[in-house]
Amino acid sequence: MISLVRFVVFRFVVRIIWIGLLATFGIQLLLTFLPPKRMIDPRSVFEEKTIVQEWSTAKYVDWLLELGKGSPQISDSIKGDWQFKELRSRARSTLVLCFNAFIVASLIGIMVGTVQATLDNQVVSGQNKFFMKLLSSFSSLTLFFLSSIPAYIIAYFLFLMLKSESNLFLAVLALALGSGSAMDVQRLTSNVHSRELQSKYIENALACGLKTGGIAPLPGSVSWHAFRNSLITILPVTAYRLPLIVSSALVVEVVFDLAGLGDSLLSSLIQQDVPMVLTIILISVVFVQVCVFLADIFVYLLHPQKHAA
Repeated sequence: MISLVRFVVFRFVVRIIWIGLLATFGIQLLLTFLPPKRMIDPRSVFEEKTIVQEWSTAKYVDWLLELGKGSPQISDSIKGDWQFKELRSRARSTLVLCFNAFIVASLIGIMVGTVQATLDNQVVSGQNKFFMKLLSSFSSLTLFFLSSIPAYIIAYFLFLMLKSESNLFLAVLALALGSGSAMDVQRLTSNVHSRELQSKYIENALACGLKTGGIAPLPGSVSWHAFRNSLITILPVTAYRLPLIVSSALVVEVVFDLAGLGDSLLSSLIQQDVPMVLTIILISVVFVQVCVFLADIFVYLLHPQKHAA
């Protein structure tokens, strides 16, 4: 129990605070080099007057204090509940797209990589697997195709034919975002799983008469034990692909005019709305760290003795 609490505190709470502070402080430090922001004074009645607003480290500390109190300043413009509702809606749209892309990258990459590693090991897969090898090669070529420009070309034509909010367009967009990472996950899975299948404990298990399990890693088979050990390395590395997916999603949302955090981030940078920029960066950091923590939880469940030491 103590080891689990220590695991949660250091792997989630401390890490999310540290990375959140590091990311937001770095961004605000860069934004301090921008020229002062000029705004129209809302208190002027008869004639428009401009006020100069300059962001400083002291304002960043005030923003952190308000964040700690649970009432963060999300914008330096007029405040209102509509801002929170709009930001919540846009964040939900972006994070759902990123999560779907991450699931695509993880499932497809791990599945194709596991099959390839098993087929390369003839002791486990057997000799006559021509059709499966052909299917595995076709899957790799498809991943290579989707991880390049053609995936976004398909998404662009769907964008022209369909509404950008349609489920088919969003599904293809998630596939395009996740396919690039899926190619890397596939290579990682293939290498890690091949190394596990060639381990001494696999040879001993086969010598003792344990069934191989065939192409799919079925529970109770040799392939399953190797697959569990492979996931201990694969899951954390796959989770760290999320920052690339999130940053790509923000750019894609601007290109395809999607109502998400990407459009809000671009508008905030143009208007020098530093609190909004920091809020969007913080939302992205929290989302990534939550997904990384979930991957760590799966690894902990697969091998709790490793973390208890």
